[in-house]
Amino acid sequence: MTAQDKILYVANKLGLTSLKDMQASTGAVYDCDSENSGQIFTSAARHVNPAVTNLNTNQFEVNEALLVETIGFYINDVEESTGTVRNFQKTYGSNAVIVFDLIIGNKRTMVQTPVFGAGGPYTFANNAEDGPNGQVIPRHQVYLEGAGILIPPQIQWSVEYRFFNVVTGAVIPFEAEANLGCYLFGTRVLLNFNTSI
Repeated sequence: MTAQDKILYVANKLGLTSLKDMQASTGAVYDCDSENSGQIFTSAARHVNPAVTNLNTNQFEVNEALLVETIGFYINDVEESTGTVRNFQKTYGSNAVIVFDLIIGNKRTMVQTPVFGAGGPYTFANNAEDGPNGQVIPRHQVYLEGAGILIPPQIQWSVEYRFFNVVTGAVIPFEAEANLGCYLFGTRVLLNFNTSI
C-alpha cells in the first residue's frame, strides 16, 4: 500500500471526500521542548522562532494531513535565538535511549518506542563547536524509519518522551542547557486553494 493509498483510506473513513483533490509532497513538521516538560508539539503555538518550530498549532487544517514515515530527534541549545544544535551522544552519553509515545487525538499510536542514541546517522545540520582546527563535525541525529502513521486533519498530536540509560535502566534527567526537538517527516497533503475555496 502506497503512502497516497493510506492517506486516502483514512480520509474516506473520516468522510473527507475532497482530500483526493489536494496536492501532496514530501513534508516535515518540527518542534522543540523548550520547557524540558517531556512533551513536544504541545507548546508549538508559544514558539515564534523558525529555529525551534515550523508550526503555530499542533493540528492540521481541513484537508491537510501528514503520513509520518520517519521520526527524528535532535538536541537544540536552550538559547532559542541561536538554533545551535548539539551532539546527542556528547550531551546524554552513548548509553542513552529515547523512549517516546506518539499521541494522535486521545490515542497513543506508538507506545514506549525506543530510539537509541548510538548508531544514528549524522544528518540535517552541521555543528562546528567541537571541530578541531575549524573542522565541521556533523551533529548526531537519532531517528526511526518506517513509521507509516497518518496524522489526519483537525486532530491534535504530540510526542511524550523520556531518556533512559540502556545499560542500567535508570532515568536520565534532562540536560539544563539543552532541549530535545523532534521532526516528523513524510508525505504531506497541503491545501489546494484552486479546489478548497
